[in-house]
Amino acid sequence: MQRRSFLLSGAAVAPWVFNTSPALAQSAYPSRPVRILIPFAAGQGSDILARALSEHLTTLWSQPVIVENKAGANGALAAQELAGSAADGHTLLLTSNSPIVVNPVLYKSLRYDVERDFHPIALLSTTPLALVANAAQPYKTVPELLAYAKANPGKLSYASIGAGSTSHMCMEAFKQITGLDAVHVPYKGSAPALADVMAGHVHIMIDGLPSALAAHKSGKTRALAITGPKESSFMPGTPTFDSLGIKGVPAGGWYGLIAPARTDAAVLDKLYKDFTSIMKRPDVDAKLRSLNLEPAPTMTSAQFHEMIRKETAMWEGTAKKLGLYKSE
Repeated sequence: MQRRSFLLSGAAVAPWVFNTSPALAQSAYPSRPVRILIPFAAGQGSDILARALSEHLTTLWSQPVIVENKAGANGALAAQELAGSAADGHTLLLTSNSPIVVNPVLYKSLRYDVERDFHPIALLSTTPLALVANAAQPYKTVPELLAYAKANPGKLSYASIGAGSTSHMCMEAFKQITGLDAVHVPYKGSAPALADVMAGHVHIMIDGLPSALAAHKSGKTRALAITGPKESSFMPGTPTFDSLGIKGVPAGGWYGLIAPARTDAAVLDKLYKDFTSIMKRPDVDAKLRSLNLEPAPTMTSAQFHEMIRKETAMWEGTAKKLGLYKSE
C-alpha cells in the first residue's frame, strides 16, 4: 500500500473534553449557516443521509444547512478539516465509520486524533454491506464467484470507496477467508466505484447497502451476499456471508454525527436532541427507508463514544490479521 503525503504525525491521545463557557452557552445556536462535512463523494450513505436531514434542520434552525462533500484519503480530509474548525457547532461531520474507527488503526500517523479532536454526538443510522458483481459476469452466487476466480487466476478486480475504507477492509477479509484472487482498484467514493462496476471496468465490490442496493435495482449489478447476522428487508433473498459458511467478514457500517472537541456542552446537547428528534419523525423514517437506510438504535452520546472505542479495537484486530495495521 502506498504511503500518503497528507498524513503527518499526530499528538498523543487525550480525553474528550469540551468548553462550558457561559457566554457561549447562553448565545443563540446556530447564529449563522451550519456546514455538515461529508467525507466521501456524493451518493455515499453519509451524503444521502445528510441531504435527507438538511431541509428539516434548515426549517428547525432558521439557518441554512450546507452539505459539503470533502472526499479523499478515506475520509481523512474531511476529518482533518473538522479537527481544525472552531468548536462552536457551526461545522460538523456526518461520517461513516471508516474515518473514525478504521483510519486510526490503518495509518501510522494522521492529522487528527479521534480522542483528542472530536466529540461524538449521535449514532444516526446503521447499514450492512453488500457484495455486488457486474450483472454481465457469469457468476450469480458466491460459490460461483469463487469457482470462476479459481479457474481464471489474475482476471478479477474489485472496487472500493478508498484504500483503507470499510469497503476495502471487508473485501480483504473476504479474500483472506476464501482465498479469492482479485486486484484492488480504489476510488474516491461509492458513486464512481459503482459506476465502473456497472460498466464492467471492475468486476465486484463490497459497499454500504444504500448505494449498493440502488445499483442492484438498476439491473446492472447483482447482489451476491450481505454482511451481518441476518438478511436485510431491503434485499430479501440475498444470503449473509455467515449463512454461506464464510465467517469473519466484519458486520457492516454506521453513520454518525461528530463535533469538534471542546464544543460547548449546551450546543452538544441541542445538537443531540435536534438530530435524534428529527430521526424519529415518521416522515423522516419513511424517507430514510426509501433510501435504504436503517435508523440506528437509540443511544446516548456517551454510549456512542463507547461504541467507537470498542469498534476501533475490533478493527485493530482485523487490520493485524490482514497485515494492514499501521501499514500506511
